[in-house]
Amino acid sequence: MIKSDDHKREIQKLKDDLSSRSRQLQNMRVFDELTGMASRQMLTHKLTHGSGQKALIVADICRLGAINSVYGTMAGDAVLAAAAAALREICPKNAETFRFAGDQFVFLLDDPQINEAEALAAKILATASESKLIFERIEIKISMAVGLAYGKHSTLINHAMSALQEAKMLGSNRFVRHNNHLESHRRQKNNLYWLPRLKRALQNGEIQPWFQPIIDNKTGFIEKYECLARLTDEKQQVIDPYFFLEAAEVSGILTAITKTILAQSFAYFEGKNTHFSINITDSDLQEGYLPEAFAFRLKKHNLSAEQVTLEIVESVSAVSVNKHIDQLMGFQQMGFLIAADDFGSEHSNFSRLLSLDLDYIKIDGAFVRNALSDPRSKMVVKNMVEFSKSIGAQTIAEYVSTPEIFKIIKELGVDYSQGFLFGKPQPTIDFSVDHAVDFTADFTGDHTTDHTGGKTQ
Repeated sequence: MIKSDDHKREIQKLKDDLSSRSRQLQNMRVFDELTGMASRQMLTHKLTHGSGQKALIVADICRLGAINSVYGTMAGDAVLAAAAAALREICPKNAETFRFAGDQFVFLLDDPQINEAEALAAKILATASESKLIFERIEIKISMAVGLAYGKHSTLINHAMSALQEAKMLGSNRFVRHNNHLESHRRQKNNLYWLPRLKRALQNGEIQPWFQPIIDNKTGFIEKYECLARLTDEKQQVIDPYFFLEAAEVSGILTAITKTILAQSFAYFEGKNTHFSINITDSDLQEGYLPEAFAFRLKKHNLSAEQVTLEIVESVSAVSVNKHIDQLMGFQQMGFLIAADDFGSEHSNFSRLLSLDLDYIKIDGAFVRNALSDPRSKMVVKNMVEFSKSIGAQTIAEYVSTPEIFKIIKELGVDYSQGFLFGKPQPTIDFSVDHAVDFTADFTGDHTTDHTGGKTQ
């Protein structure tokens, strides 16, 4: 059967449409539609198959998320398009530009001259600071942070990203060149090491609670114990969370550590009239599993909520308290006591704490251990004690490692103390002896300061 000319033309049109759509899809993979820059896939291809010395620069638009939130995503897209146009204008002949991620652009330089990448990074920052965008009569200023690295292969991306993170920590309008001594690079390597190790440790039950005493400063007797996470490795070495905390947080398994410490601690104190404290993080509160978990553990182990203090890390009480206030109030209604941990750290905010009906405020150990030699630290501790009293909370000093520090924090009116002077964290408690032991008469022994403060998380 012979097809009509109209039928043939229709088939050809369909073929042309399919070919056009295929080219469009291919172009979408090669070029970013918003900025017209080459895509991330193209950058990866060039780094994988390219040769010779290269320099890679990552330029990150600061606070683009805030611009999207305040002015809308159309404003954010306008900023991206304007930034891309400005960056293309300063791109040297031996370089290409790429849209790498939502708010990041990349320059890839072939055979760069000495300090050429540094000069271009400085030019990028200058161009950004001099640029302004008028969007619906609103002037939006652009600022950037820049990381750069030299090398020959695909690890350039990781190295430049490490440098970028370092630059962002310093603030906007900064650039950093990668080297193996960068703090962010060291932290990345540390996290990569600990992630599989932590997963195995959780599976094998190698993360367990250790217990450190907290004493009443007036009586000198032990009032309670803090339950602190410790990892015991295959060589029976005990490892402090200081070394793996960040890896647990960025990998999303921080709550798994809390859950295992919670389960083991409640089981350990089953049937005992002993007070103890558990550390709770923002991640735990966000997941929302705690009310059910606490109710189950209290019933299973025949414990009273009044025996348990929940130590809320200061970043929670400073930043996320509004999101979690109902949950925290629910814990108090169950009978739990609430403590603000590490108060005085970088996240501290006195006004935020007024939203919480706190039972205890734990004073950050950096001020406690310096109270003897630094008048400003001593004044900070004194002010914290007065503030705590004004809101009806009691104070606990961390890092109490010498009789001299103990004496001065008692004079300042601190209610409780915790530190190596009274006992290091131990895997067991001798319940055959009255745990309300008087330490006031004997300050002998090893009082070396714990640099981590013995924190669980």
